[in-house]
Amino acid sequence: MNLSREQTYEILKQPIQSDFLGNEKAFEAHLVEHLEEINDMLNLSKITAIGQQKQIRFQGSQIIMDILTRHEDGSATIYEVKKPNSKNAHTSPFAQMSAIGQLLLYQNVFQHKTSTKPRLVLADNKIHLRTFMAFEGNDLPITLLEFQKNQIFIPYRAF
Repeated sequence: MNLSREQTYEILKQPIQSDFLGNEKAFEAHLVEHLEEINDMLNLSKITAIGQQKQIRFQGSQIIMDILTRHEDGSATIYEVKKPNSKNAHTSPFAQMSAIGQLLLYQNVFQHKTSTKPRLVLADNKIHLRTFMAFEGNDLPITLLEFQKNQIFIPYRAF
């Protein structure tokens, strides 16, 4: 279902309908439980492996990917998971904006180490309009995924 810009804006402006009550780690685990469904919705090749908190060391530093999936076709998908802090919910849009930079770095490091350019997904309980606006007209290689209870909304799809 392709939504117009205005329809997407209206959905993103709506308050969160089903706030996940756990922390970010619990939200990540919840997302992993639904990865097959998400994978199908994104029309990706069958998942052959799922890793959580996977580390890659490089040049005296490291990246830690929240979720890494490998697929039958040899491709990979990296998920950066964010979850609003209930005490400081106003920081959530900033966390999503920071995640964009994280994912771009993860893509480059992963590709350098494996020779495979991964797909990128930013997943949160609520994608903010401000985040979506950063993507408009910029062709960012990151898919935005809003996951509430059993509802998945993809306001921006990079692949």
